[in-house]
Amino acid sequence: MKKERAAAVFLGFSLFAASSGITNAYLQDQKTVRNVVTTGGVKIDLTEPAWEPEQAEGLTPDSAVPKNPIVTNTGKTDAWIFLRVSVPVKNIILVDPQTRRKTESVQTELFAFTAGEDWELLEKKPEKDMVCYVYGFRRVVRPQDRTTPLFESVKLVNYLEGELTQEDVLDMPIEAAAIQDHVCPPGARLSEIYRVYLEQENHS
Repeated sequence: MKKERAAAVFLGFSLFAASSGITNAYLQDQKTVRNVVTTGGVKIDLTEPAWEPEQAEGLTPDSAVPKNPIVTNTGKTDAWIFLRVSVPVKNIILVDPQTRRKTESVQTELFAFTAGEDWELLEKKPEKDMVCYVYGFRRVVRPQDRTTPLFESVKLVNYLEGELTQEDVLDMPIEAAAIQDHVCPPGARLSEIYRVYLEQENHS
């Protein structure tokens, strides 16, 4: 899949599907999708060096799996980098880690992560069955350089046994976006640069 854009780049990266049996959740690596688009000299690559599908088999509630999205500037132009993470949401009963008692059923983000200090949260908004986070890398990424990981792992919620079944397939897509440097005056906020990216994306 390839989309031409005026002065920006958007890169999709498939994550994993999660399904649960009676006691365990199982993460399965899907086909990797790397839509590398060169527009205005901007070109990026999204990778996850720590992701190993076998480590994600048989996850129990409240367990974590290594996952570290990194974006590399493979083009010839300095670029601002953004990552969009869509976390699946489900009405689910959890287990309180302190009391070990079950909670009331509530809409819950099924995976949690801790963003690194190099990334700034620009947007958080609910979408259909998802909560979408947008982060911006705080520094311009020069050609052949790369970002630090947005996070190092993702953690499954501490759900009540049986709340997830093998019929539940949970996608957590991550997308990377990039726009060339100098689209805004020096000192512009990341939120403003991202707004310019969106405007160019919408008009492409």
